[in-house]
Amino acid sequence: MTSTNDQQANPASSDAPADGTYTDAPPVSEARTKTAVHIRLLERDYRLAVHDDEKQALVDAAQKLDARMREIRDQGKIHAADRIAIMAALEASLESVKLSQASKRTNHVTDQQAIAQQADDETLLMRMQSLSQRLSDALT
Repeated sequence: MTSTNDQQANPASSDAPADGTYTDAPPVSEARTKTAVHIRLLERDYRLAVHDDEKQALVDAAQKLDARMREIRDQGKIHAADRIAIMAALEASLESVKLSQASKRTNHVTDQQAIAQQADDETLLMRMQSLSQRLSDALT
């Protein structure tokens, strides 16, 4: 994703839909096709170049960020747009770190379960081999 940083002077005259996002059709020729995506955060427009397969995720993320920034602004404690953006970014980053840590814990538990299952399988195989040998000995 790259930013062309073209903020419009009068955001109210934007032809963006009510949700503040729309896309330009002409893609740029690259290894992966990029499309210009317009997003709107706190009444400011931004145009970003994004790969087609990432476009919807970016639009969804922008809508979620815009909603959170509006909540922070509407609480009345912070008024400057840059501070609101920093607070929202910190919250999003914290959420990402927590999810990453939870994922690592889950993977660790899964690894332990796999090791335990492998040990159980090996024990079962040894018992089956032992029983097979005893059965063979008894039949001969």
